[in-house]
Order: sequence, then C-alpha cells, then structure tokens
Amino acid sequence: MERDRTNLARWLEVDLEAIAHNTAQVKQLLSPGVQLMAVVKGDGYGHGLIPAACAALARGADMLGVTHPEEGVALREAGITAPVLIFRPLLPGEEEIAVAFRLTPSLSDLEQAEHLAAAARRAGEQISVHVKIETGMGRTGFTPASFRDEAGRLLSLSELKWEGIYTHFAAAAGDPSFTRHQYRVFLELLDALAARGIRIPVRHVCNSAALLLYPEMHLDLVRAGTLLYGQLPAGIKSAPLVLRETWSFWARVIHLQRVPRSATVGYGRTFRACRDTVLAVLPVGYSDGFGLDVMPRPAGLWDLIKILAKLTGAFFGIPWGASYVQVNGRPAPVVGRLGMELSCIDVGKIPEVGIGTPVLLPARRTALSAAIPRLYLESHTQARQNSTNNF
Repeated sequence: MERDRTNLARWLEVDLEAIAHNTAQVKQLLSPGVQLMAVVKGDGYGHGLIPAACAALARGADMLGVTHPEEGVALREAGITAPVLIFRPLLPGEEEIAVAFRLTPSLSDLEQAEHLAAAARRAGEQISVHVKIETGMGRTGFTPASFRDEAGRLLSLSELKWEGIYTHFAAAAGDPSFTRHQYRVFLELLDALAARGIRIPVRHVCNSAALLLYPEMHLDLVRAGTLLYGQLPAGIKSAPLVLRETWSFWARVIHLQRVPRSATVGYGRTFRACRDTVLAVLPVGYSDGFGLDVMPRPAGLWDLIKILAKLTGAFFGIPWGASYVQVNGRPAPVVGRLGMELSCIDVGKIPEVGIGTPVLLPARRTALSAAIPRLYLESHTQARQNSTNNF
C-alpha cells in the first residue's frame, strides 16, 4: 500500500495486477498482428492515469489512448514512451504541445491538419497522425466525402506521417444493424482510397463492445477501455474471458444517529423514516462522484414504468429501487437527498456498526473525484520500468 487506510475517511483501492490481468485477457482474443490500444482517458477510468497505463503496457498493450493533450504530456513526463493517440481535435495552439511531446493527434478537418503541419515544420519534425472518419457517431471526424475530396491536399502535408485511420461506433452493443452500416461506410472509404493508391497502415474501428461482438472487424488495432477495468460494456452479459475487479470505493462511518418513525432526513426532507432506526453518516457526496449517474432514457414502456415507480416511491419516502452500499457484508440503503460531501445510510438492521466502520460504495469510476486518495494494491514501479523499456 502507498498509504495506510486506517487514517482515511474515504479512499479507493486499485488493483494494478487486475488491470494487467484484464489486459492480457483481451490480448488473447486478438489474432496475431492485431495491436491493442489501452484507453486510459478520464484518469485511467478513475484508477490513476500513470499506474493504469503502466499496468496495461506491462502486459501487452501496444499503444495508449487519451482524450486531452495534457493527459499525453503527463504520460511522457512519467517516462512512458509508448505511442499515445489523442482522441479529440486539437485547439489552435495545442499543436506545439503534440509535436514537442511526440503525441499522435486525431485529425477531423483540413484546417487542423494544416495547423499541425505548420507546427511540425517550425520544429523541424514529422509527427504521426490518425484520421478520424465520421460514420454515424455524430461528433468529430471527416465525413467520407470530405476526406475523399481533401485527401490530395492532406497527403501533400509532408510533415504529417499518416499512420492510422479510424471511426467510432455509436451503438456497438445495442444496434448491430447500424454498427454494420458504419463499418460498411468505413470500408467503402478505404476501398475508394485504395483505388487511388492511398493506403493508411493502421485501420481501427473496435471499442470494447465491438471487439467482443465483431471479431471480423478487428482490422489492425482495437481500442479497449472498459474491459481493462474489469467490466463488460453495457448491453453485453457474457464474454469469453475472465475479468478481475480492479477497484473498490470505501468510506468510514463518521456519525450514528437514532431517528424515530416519521423523522425526515436531508435537504428538502425527501426521506421519511417508516420505523425507528439508526442512520449512519458517510463523508462522501456528489462532489466526490458518489451517487452521480446519467439521467436514464427509458428503453421501452416497461423501463419507463420502472423509472416512474422509483421516482414516485422516492417522492413518498419509500426507497424502492434505492441505491445501496455494503456494510459488514450486508446491504444498507442510501436515504435522503445526497449532499455535496455528506450522505446518510440506514443501518438500523445491521449489527456491529460503529464510528469508523468501513462501507463499500458503488460509484461510476470516471465520476470519482481525483482528490480521493488511491491505495494501490500492487506496486507499479516495475511495470513503469517495463513499459518505458519496450518502446
């Protein structure tokens, strides 16, 4: 452990060996010659950017993927020399950063490419780039038509090394028909380029869901994120690999309060106790990422009914479908409206709960505050040495 958990009110436990194990599991699904990009955006999905990257590289990842240039800079300053793809388009002025730190930008339009080429020219360098193609995600990238029209001008920018070309699936696990449509559009563009004698070496389309569901689409490289961190992508129930859990979120009970039946709890008095009970206060709230989630869109009528029932129950103080935490191996419901840094749970039916009792919390990894201490269950010193020596 890097720190002693006994003095912490809240903390994350990160198992780096589990990340390494999951990386090796994904690698085994790939045919020889197919490269693996470990996606470490969002502070390594909440695990810590540098430790997560080192663990993945040590077990076979060939490349790293991040969203922002500053993430790439942090990797370089940590001594990691593996290729790093930046997913988002660069803002004017960020081109010099990409060139100086040998990062690999994604290009989405001609103007971005020209600015990057100019920055590389000023530095006397050539920089590797990947072309992003918009096939249906609706965010960034050249449309197939615009890339065909501008390919001549783009490829004339000698300061740019055209290393990769890719697209991003919008619903790999939820809409096979549209996924195949996107893939077909992408292949049609590659065929059109090949007819003009243009071939960009590294082609990639698969995220975690697609690499499981569509092995025929692996091409030259796959991009794995969620799988490396021990979870199957949403919509996928099983997969031919054994994943290990990579993290857990903990907090300690800081206060116990006996409340009578009908007592209300929290802002807005949204919870009313239906019996005499004991509440425990935890030093976590929405500023830590606890309880944060995306507002669901009902997938159908039954899903809509369940959401409405949950909201109706909450209005009347009935914790139907409430969030639960684990205390002494037993579930305890979260009660009342979450505060910024304090939350309440009902522990009236759980024995041996006292001040300092550890509580296991659910949370979205990427929403967790970077201020929460991370305790690493496996030293990443050797992993870092291995990752920097392999490239």
